[in-house]
Amino acid sequence: MNVSVIIPAYNEEKLLGRCLKSLVEAKLPNEMQREIIVINNASVDKTKEIAQSFAGVRVVDEPQKGLTKARQAGMVASCHELLIYFDADTVIPQNWFFELAEIYQKNPELVGASGPYYYENLNCVERFVYYDAFNVFFGWLPWQKGFLLGGNFSVKRWVLEKIGGFDTSIAFYGEDSNLTRRVIEHGPIKVTKKLAVVTSPRRFKSQGTVKTFLIYVLSFLSEFVLRRPMTTKHKDIR
Repeated sequence: MNVSVIIPAYNEEKLLGRCLKSLVEAKLPNEMQREIIVINNASVDKTKEIAQSFAGVRVVDEPQKGLTKARQAGMVASCHELLIYFDADTVIPQNWFFELAEIYQKNPELVGASGPYYYENLNCVERFVYYDAFNVFFGWLPWQKGFLLGGNFSVKRWVLEKIGGFDTSIAFYGEDSNLTRRVIEHGPIKVTKKLAVVTSPRRFKSQGTVKTFLIYVLSFLSEFVLRRPMTTKHKDIR
């Protein structure tokens, strides 16, 4: 199994370096080939320079700002059959790719796989809200067929091509719900703690716990019920 790892990055000079360090240091199964692509999405800081400082990391410029535009640019620029998307503030464990390979080997019918976020530097209450409530809602409710959590998911190329790629009209909220809704029409998605990653709680911290959680939940429901995002507005938090 060969994989393309894609990291959309807009003004991510503070956290991109540790993300890329975790990726290049992660262990790979012997049969796996991997490329790492950073999509420099209209950044005006040192995002591009930081990405270029890592050997083996390719930088692709996407001048039109927008998460889905960056994700789509990554799809077009990549060359392998399995695409993996991480947020730039994410850190992966060393065995992440071994877990991924095992999941797809045991479940060849899967069209995608995703894992939860472990948010760093939280107290007990915050950990319950940010991790338990958030990830249970988006990952393990029995009436769902699985969910592609936007900052930590993999999807097979043929499925993305079949659905026409990412909906670039969506700026931010609801983009992963939109993708999930269209992908699950072509096969199952597996959500598993084996693919968990560590990430920054910056949006929850900056925007507020309850407000952020409600926006994500309502965006999910809006996309699956009304088939359109709840809102086109969002705030860049860095």
